[in-house]
Amino acid sequence: MTTLRVFTAAVATAAIVLTAACGSADDTDTPHDTAAAPDLAAAPADVQWRTVGGVSIPVSAVDGPTTTNGIVRSGYSKTPQGAVLAAINGQTALAVAGDRAWPEVVNTVTAPGPGRDEFAAARAGVTVSGTVPADTAPTFVGFEVTDYQSDPLSAAVTIAQRLGGDGGLYSYPVALQWIADDWRIVLPTAEENVDAAELNTLDGYTALEKTS
Repeated sequence: MTTLRVFTAAVATAAIVLTAACGSADDTDTPHDTAAAPDLAAAPADVQWRTVGGVSIPVSAVDGPTTTNGIVRSGYSKTPQGAVLAAINGQTALAVAGDRAWPEVVNTVTAPGPGRDEFAAARAGVTVSGTVPADTAPTFVGFEVTDYQSDPLSAAVTIAQRLGGDGGLYSYPVALQWIADDWRIVLPTAEENVDAAELNTLDGYTALEKTS
């Protein structure tokens, strides 16, 4: 049997920005209300850190997740900050879920579609066990919300991470949609998949730090 234990490989399979899913702004439209635009650069409130499968992930009593069942986490605020936490928590769960847990993880944290179908088919062919080694586990250090649309509600976020503590700095994009009162990751197809990109600086990213 084959053992899959490379975190970044799972992330590369799971992460992409789907432009169509996030929609595009129409400059010709006139706003119908005066509600303040969401703050895309604000960090999630009251961030704490929890370890899942050897990976430290941010959680918030304000922005979620509010429900935890093993490695499956759900219940995020209907905000850009909730989308960021859903992206990180969901991607981590997809990467570390064992053979019994992964079907529930996929159904809980991802949106239905061809990308989910392809991921499930590929995941069924490998075996995952144990935890991510410390020398390869990512440290999530920042994020940038690159798109946020209200109709339908969707988000595109780029997550910055450092591998193995002192390793290289990388970013990868994640698309999300608000479905059934929660954020769901929109998985790519193999044709749409985007690799992680190396970063030289965190300029433009909002830092992810413990705040309470």
